[in-house]
Amino acid sequence: MSDKSKRQDWSLASREKRPSPLGSTLYVGLRAADAVLQYNLLRQGWAHEAVRVLGGSVVPSVGPGPWGLTPYGTILTSLAIGASLKHVVWKILIGEQEMKPAAAFAIGLFNTVFNSTNTLLSAWAWSSAAPTNLPPSASLADVLRSSPWLLTGCALFGVGIATELGAELDRMRFKAKPENKGKPYGGGLWSLATNINYGGYTLWRAGYAMAAAGPAWGLAVGTFFFYDFTSRAIPVLDRYCSEK
Repeated sequence: MSDKSKRQDWSLASREKRPSPLGSTLYVGLRAADAVLQYNLLRQGWAHEAVRVLGGSVVPSVGPGPWGLTPYGTILTSLAIGASLKHVVWKILIGEQEMKPAAAFAIGLFNTVFNSTNTLLSAWAWSSAAPTNLPPSASLADVLRSSPWLLTGCALFGVGIATELGAELDRMRFKAKPENKGKPYGGGLWSLATNINYGGYTLWRAGYAMAAAGPAWGLAVGTFFFYDFTSRAIPVLDRYCSEK
């Protein structure tokens, strides 16, 4: 690949290892702000109001939950917080690549659009995975037990986050040893798949979507990220590794 092509490929350029305090701060700030936004979309009723403005019906409010939300709203907000925390931990503790401000803004916006779509779909009665056959006093545990797709989505989210973060931390420990500099890592979770972190990311993205709007949306989101990784991200990574 020519030098010009490298400069035009933001995915490849972002693998250059150098400090980027401005871009990193912007990235961390945007990912943290997204969790606050998703909380307020439900806590302030903005998501429900948007659904009404668009002519839809909202899910009924069931049971008091933590943080001033319904139990279902608490679950969805917890997923948003978990996703933000994972990205913040990655940037602060793991990621060595340069994070240019433009890339930080684009990635932050991309995540917020996806997460806000999940929140809006979770508030729309037509698409929401929220159970509708529970009494107003239902607890968080009642909500989880009564909705298999919600429970499955949460399980996929947990497994995906743990897989992605665990694999990245494991690789970080390997590369921290001077004798391993420049060597590829194939132990631990990486022995199961060459790009196990991408698989974990796809799982938790699909799980988050399923918890918000059921299996069809979960499958659509999972398919989107699987296609993106196989057609763009993994070929770019392979090209980068072959040219090191």
